[in-house]
Order: sequence, then structure tokens, then C-alpha cells
Amino acid sequence: MTDAAQVESLKSTRLLRSTETGAPIVISRADDVVDTLASAIESGELSPGDPLSVSTLTQRLNVSAATVRGALGVLDGMHLIEHRMNRTSVVITPTPAWFVAVASECAGLSVSAVDLGIANATDEQVAEFVTRADAVRAFWETDEHDQIVGAEGFWDLIDLLAVFSRNQYLSALHASKRTALVFGIHTLSKPRNPTMLVSVIDALVLAVRSRDRLEATDIIRDLYTFVIDGITER
Repeated sequence: MTDAAQVESLKSTRLLRSTETGAPIVISRADDVVDTLASAIESGELSPGDPLSVSTLTQRLNVSAATVRGALGVLDGMHLIEHRMNRTSVVITPTPAWFVAVASECAGLSVSAVDLGIANATDEQVAEFVTRADAVRAFWETDEHDQIVGAEGFWDLIDLLAVFSRNQYLSALHASKRTALVFGIHTLSKPRNPTMLVSVIDALVLAVRSRDRLEATDIIRDLYTFVIDGITER
């Protein structure tokens, strides 16, 4: 996936952003800074250990120091930066321990997203999920496998079910975890067995089609265990 496509696919980090109709949500300058820096971390423009000086970012992004500090606080909560008291914050350097914490947090949200997504999805949405899953499956059946594109494909399938959950808070919070998870996989993960991953997609599709919420959530738990094992067994 190109850098431009990665940036385009980055979900909003804002908890309250929603596609549902209702009162418009005011987007602050800090939100824009969060999105800009998260995109740069995901694309590799910012690397692990890179400094995030408030004064430098203030000039570069043409925002106030307070706005930058607010954005850095959000990025710290997203586990993307290391906040250091009285020192310049830096882009996080992923470690297996860090990834276990990130993936464990994501796993709980993904299980809820799948459970509620299946419960609330329309027949048309289930069909949309199957179509998207077929595209991800086809990728893993090719001769060349980009682990990051594959990870994004899996994540997008789960995130689609989060959207189908009709819970805007769950959907937005789940989406906000994407960058840290993909960043960790990109930095730490070893190549995975494509045959196994195809079987996971097939099992998940079958569970969604039959609206078997228990089976689907078990699949997601096992998938996260598989991903974490791929990081810690090095």
C-alpha cells in the first residue's frame, strides 16, 4: 500500500466522530495535529525514537503550543509516543511488552465490535462484509504477501463490524487503536502462515453469515493470541 493510501485509510482518532446524523461535531486544531502525527508514524515518516519537540511542531504545523501539547497527550493515550516529564516526547519504540499491552486492549474492543456488529448488521451489511472478506482472502492466496497490507485487511474487516454495531463510541474507539496495532506489527511481527490466515477468514465469514456471535468472538480471541505469539516468540 502506498503512503498516500495508508494516510487515506487512517481512521479518525476522535472518540466522538461519527457518520450518524445529528448535531455536527466541532473538530479542533488539536484533532488535526493528532491525525497528522499519527499518519506520519504509521507511514514511517516519523520513526521510533524521533523527537516531537513542542516548539518545532508549533512552527511546522502553525498551531499554538497548547494545541501541540494537547495533541501529544492524545497520542500518548494512543500508545504512539513516549511522554517524558520535562523532556521532549519521542515516537514510541515498540517492544514485545508494549505490543502485548496494545494488542490486549485492542482485543477487548474487537470482541465487542464483532459481537455487536453481528447482532445489529442488516442482511445487506452481512453481504458487504462477505465481499470485503473475499478481497482480503484473495490477497493471502497470492504468491507475495505484504504483512502490513494483510494486517490492515484483517483489521478493516473487524472495524467494519464495529461500524455495523451501531454504537458510535465503540466504533470510534476501535478505529482509534488501528495505528498503534499496525505500527507494532510492522515493527515487530515475523511473517505468518498464509494458509492459516485464509482459514481464519473462512471461519469468520461462516460465523458472520450464520450470525454465530459466540463462534465469531472465539475466532477473534484466537486471532489476537496468534498475533501476540508472533511477536513474543522471537
